[in-house]
Amino acid sequence: MRNGERPENIPPFASVSECAEGHELILQAIAANKVDKIFFCGGTDNFHLMESVAKFKALGRPTPELVTVLHESDAVYMNMGYFQWSGRPQVTMLHVDSGTINAGAAWPEAWHANAGIVVMAGRTPWTTKSELPGGRNYFIHWQQEVYDQAAIVRQYTKWDYEIKTVENASLVVQSAFRIAGTEPCGPVYLTVPREIMAAGLGGGLCYRPEDFPPAAPPQADSTALREAARLLVGAENPVILVKSMGRHPEAVASLVELAEKLSIPVASTDTFMNFPRQHWARSDGDIQNRDVILIIDHNIPWYGTDPPASVKIISMDTDPVRLKQPLWGFPVHVPITCDSSKAIPLLTRMTEEFITARRRTVFAERKAELQAAKKAVDERNRAEIEKAKTAFPISPAWIRECVNRVSDENTVLLWDIAPIGQGDRTPPGHVFSQYAANLGNSWPRGIGVKMAAPEKTVIAGGGDGCAIFSNPEAALWTSRKYNAPILYIINNNNRYNAVQVGLDEYGGAASYAGRSGFNGSDLSPSPDFSMIARAMGAYGEKVTEPDKLPGALQRALEAVKSGQPAVLDIITIQET
Repeated sequence: MRNGERPENIPPFASVSECAEGHELILQAIAANKVDKIFFCGGTDNFHLMESVAKFKALGRPTPELVTVLHESDAVYMNMGYFQWSGRPQVTMLHVDSGTINAGAAWPEAWHANAGIVVMAGRTPWTTKSELPGGRNYFIHWQQEVYDQAAIVRQYTKWDYEIKTVENASLVVQSAFRIAGTEPCGPVYLTVPREIMAAGLGGGLCYRPEDFPPAAPPQADSTALREAARLLVGAENPVILVKSMGRHPEAVASLVELAEKLSIPVASTDTFMNFPRQHWARSDGDIQNRDVILIIDHNIPWYGTDPPASVKIISMDTDPVRLKQPLWGFPVHVPITCDSSKAIPLLTRMTEEFITARRRTVFAERKAELQAAKKAVDERNRAEIEKAKTAFPISPAWIRECVNRVSDENTVLLWDIAPIGQGDRTPPGHVFSQYAANLGNSWPRGIGVKMAAPEKTVIAGGGDGCAIFSNPEAALWTSRKYNAPILYIINNNNRYNAVQVGLDEYGGAASYAGRSGFNGSDLSPSPDFSMIARAMGAYGEKVTEPDKLPGALQRALEAVKSGQPAVLDIITIQET
């Protein structure tokens, strides 16, 4: 098989594919998984994929597009955004240990958000004296070798592996896609020594994705579901807490049906579109005086004050006791391992067994109470918006309302720590907020979403700190080069607000740090992000007056629809 020889022993489920070197065999395995994009950060270890992609295109063979990305964290986030929209793992190619490290906070964000992505990285060559093709020939190869490259990210991946021989390279790639796409989905990490990339072949052993599909997700234990149904029907003051169920868009209608059937309030942490914003059952996350709490796909259902000790708690999740979090500590009386999108319809049907005429009366009364409460909340919100639309400096609430007004069924919304909010008309599968604690993700994820759904209008947002962490030049460059224009909105308050709030609570304005101007959270003088945008060929506008925001938003969206990335730098603090 090596040195141009054709394989002699062909295992069951394998066939011999046409390829001259190892990187061609790896690319063929990637392409077989219907991958559209390789988000590529090049180096001396992985440049071979540039050749094989170009060769496959020239020969008319199936191949993903090679997308050059100028920063590794953006390359992982773009892959993540593409998966969040499409549900299909793509590939990010990094450069040895340094590229793996440089992806930084993208690793825990992808891990906690269940992003089923395949990340590959070159590994410094094994051989040092030209024993094999691809061996060390640059001084840097000695400096790039570490004892365990995958250990850098092992806490943030479902699986990692090093391709040790070209003979089973295709098999390893199929394993990577199968594991990434099996619930709970998550990132996988492959390392590829240069000798594997450069190995000469007379044909390679190739495996089919059809023989290695992801596992079917669990539907839930019927006994546990029946107990959950009994508790929910009998509850006098229940609540549903949901966070990431909406990554399966089909689950939203099922949750609406359950909430309407039993008149249960739903409190959604909108990392995804979990529940319609205007529905009468939508409520806050108050857990006091509850007798039953249903947690759906929620890693932090509450913090601070606990619910009463008499409460019964149900958790529906592919990981209902949150094994990926070292110390979770939330009580759960009925943990149900399931894909919630498949289990909620079953749970709803099971409630019929326990519903009586008396319970229907209770549900009707509770519905009236929820409708009245929602009407009061809506009235308060309208009053706050009226106040916000003339507030100076510009209010974040006014930014959210303006985005809501321009968002429709064709708009995809993403944000970091400064929410732009789920819109009134946002359909399921069109919201992708930050999931974990890692800033700088919504801009590149939005570009990934746009690549997966070019017909959609994509609006992303974050604070000025988020914008800096996003590597704005790298994001704008890739967005422009690959015709993936999105609008990025910066909620610019010239500070790391979360840091300042923490210190303010600790010592206040009278503390030494407070008297010094909160040095460490102060980001003034702020970069002019609109000028950065224009320097990168994007539309850029700085907005300081609340009445100018609607017009600026329209101009930015017109630029995006014409094919130009756009940035609005919205100042939410008095400038001096």
